[in-house]
Amino acid sequence: TLNNMKIDNWTINTQKVRAWAENQEPCDNLTSVMLSLKLGDNCGNDELRSTYWAAIRSIGSTMESFPAARRGRESSLSTEQSQSISIVEESVVAAMNAIPAEYRKLLLSVLVPHGRTGGVFEQFSDLVANSRKQAHNYMLSSIKEKRWNGLDMDGGVPQITPRSTSTDEDEKTEGEG
Repeated sequence: TLNNMKIDNWTINTQKVRAWAENQEPCDNLTSVMLSLKLGDNCGNDELRSTYWAAIRSIGSTMESFPAARRGRESSLSTEQSQSISIVEESVVAAMNAIPAEYRKLLLSVLVPHGRTGGVFEQFSDLVANSRKQAHNYMLSSIKEKRWNGLDMDGGVPQITPRSTSTDEDEKTEGEG
């Protein structure tokens, strides 16, 4: 039903925000976002929940790396898969941010944007955001290619079957001839 769809979107979007919030420094805006999440969870109707979500998006948009809600068609992922991906993304961000400051300049000089972008990352937060995006894309493609079900984790680490290497493909081709 439409009502269940809205609740599922609420759950998916708020789970991303909750995972993001775990890595944020306490501040008034974060307190407001978390209170709005709690009030939205406890309210009895979708109209009021939409009002809370608008407040969460408005306040969160002023904060660095706030997760954007999906727009458009419904996700093909289950709520649990979306939650797993969000949690892993935030763990990647936390791991990157745990890199000591004295190493960040080195990383910025040798880890560069991929493809036609060229140049270098302006600041460490740009490298972190890129790493989050790469992790996200890899997890989605792993689910699509059936190398991961989006749920199997070992201590917070997704249990993804790696892609075949070109050597693996070459051996398959030779065996068929």
